[in-house]
Amino acid sequence: MNLKFEKEIDDVRGKIIFYSYNSMKINLIETRKGFARGGHYHKYDQDHALISGQVEVRFNDISTNQETIQTFKAPAIIHIPKDIAHLFIALEDSIFIETSESEYIITNFPKYRQIVEEKMKI
Repeated sequence: MNLKFEKEIDDVRGKIIFYSYNSMKINLIETRKGFARGGHYHKYDQDHALISGQVEVRFNDISTNQETIQTFKAPAIIHIPKDIAHLFIALEDSIFIETSESEYIITNFPKYRQIVEEKMKI
């Protein structure tokens, strides 16, 4: 029952630090203003605790192709149901904690993933 450091990655968007606690995956994610993360969906629910900053989150139900866009300002909890494509755009420098109880398996959602990639080229 120990918190375990898994790995750390860093790119132009900011840093992600990956931890695990038993079967729980806990990731600390930094996103610099103007950059995007996500652009995919999962076969499991996922929660994000926005602890600083402000983000726009785009949700797209892959079964209906219905899109919803919401803005969240810290502190906030953002729940992502399974099979909902999601895209986070940092409106301010932001930090959030992402948790799940499943292995990190994604399916890219091209409409959103393209935005992530384009913003990384700026």
